[in-house]
Amino acid sequence: MTRVRRCVFLPAALAGMLMIVAHAPAQQLDWGGTFDSATNLRDDPSREDTVFQQSFRLGLWAEVFAELRDERTVRFTAEGSYRLEYDEDDDDHPLHVLNPDLLRLRASFPLVFGPGSTLDFTAGRFRFGEPTGAIWNHPGDGLSVEARLPRVWVQVAGAYTGLLLNPVSDIRMTQTDLEEEDDTDELFGPRRAIGRLQLQLPELIGRQRLTGFGIVQVDLRDPDDGEETLDTQYVGLRLDGPVEPVRGLYYEVFGARGFGTFNEEGNGDTSVSSGLYGARVRYFRERLRYSRLFAEWLHASGGDALDPFVAINAPAAGFAFSPDLANLMLATAGYSLRPFSDSASAAAAGLQAGITARGYFRSTTKDVFFDAPGVDADSDSRYAGAEGELRLASRPTADLGFAFTSAVFFPNDDLFADSDPWYRGRFELSIGL
Repeated sequence: MTRVRRCVFLPAALAGMLMIVAHAPAQQLDWGGTFDSATNLRDDPSREDTVFQQSFRLGLWAEVFAELRDERTVRFTAEGSYRLEYDEDDDDHPLHVLNPDLLRLRASFPLVFGPGSTLDFTAGRFRFGEPTGAIWNHPGDGLSVEARLPRVWVQVAGAYTGLLLNPVSDIRMTQTDLEEEDDTDELFGPRRAIGRLQLQLPELIGRQRLTGFGIVQVDLRDPDDGEETLDTQYVGLRLDGPVEPVRGLYYEVFGARGFGTFNEEGNGDTSVSSGLYGARVRYFRERLRYSRLFAEWLHASGGDALDPFVAINAPAAGFAFSPDLANLMLATAGYSLRPFSDSASAAAAGLQAGITARGYFRSTTKDVFFDAPGVDADSDSRYAGAEGELRLASRPTADLGFAFTSAVFFPNDDLFADSDPWYRGRFELSIGL
């Protein structure tokens, strides 16, 4: 009965919220659909031959916007999708998913705390995140409250992930999570309760912004049932802003410490402490054919001075080669532009071409290794390899877009038993309905 109650709570709560929108004096309704297709080719040591993967997604969305008195606004957005995925490695079991992707109500109340202030509420199913983009960026069911004052912004958010369908959830923090990833008997994904507190001081000296945050993640599994559990907490700071007097140049530096408790049946509790640090630089030059230049350094601890870093859901570290965000030092640089931006053709003018280079290194050579096929456990090499990526993308009309991405990873033969290059190519098509 507990699962049933959880399943009906979110729709019931949103139904009550929609009563506010329905009785608003001024309303606007918009709706539409999308069709997305992605075709992948992969070739790496985990596969005997080049593998073909195909996915299709058909989505429908609707949005109601209402204006209340005193410039207050309410916006309700809903989106659902049907997804089909086919993989040659598992061609007898194509994946079918019918999912409510988004059920979000946003309400904005300006001037609540005086001139220049705004109070925003967001409730329902939507994507949650945090300042680094490398710890938590995932959908959930919950609530976010943000108060924007002239000198400080405060945000409190909480989410529950146990109602997300198992194929949709990317939260895989323990071995138990990984074992259930492809388990068709598991309807829902890992059950986590996650809370975040964020404090931002906007527009400091030279338009710099300082952001502090804290995240608490509670694993709701039961280790007495033979399941691994991991409760984690993260505290961090981020400083970002423009680099004066260079127009179009921006930087970002951040650091976060992770703490937690790992529990496995029969082994008791184990305390863990980890670290994540990073720096990003971005340069925009619109007049030079919409040029974009960026560089990034990311360091995730790996079991030497600190335990391996474990994110709530780690972002992709690369394209052809994408190891877990643990025991990893990643250097990335890239450049993109619109080479035909002055063309009379909309398709040619909107074509974006970009290249990216990545270098992978281990944070430590002791005990912990990349979770990747072919790693030599006896190697003491820090350098893991390099990846080159090419991407072409264009949106000739508002309802039509496409992209082609190709990448090759060259592993270091001192760390990998097989030094043959890894390859991945993907073609994406998006159509608005």
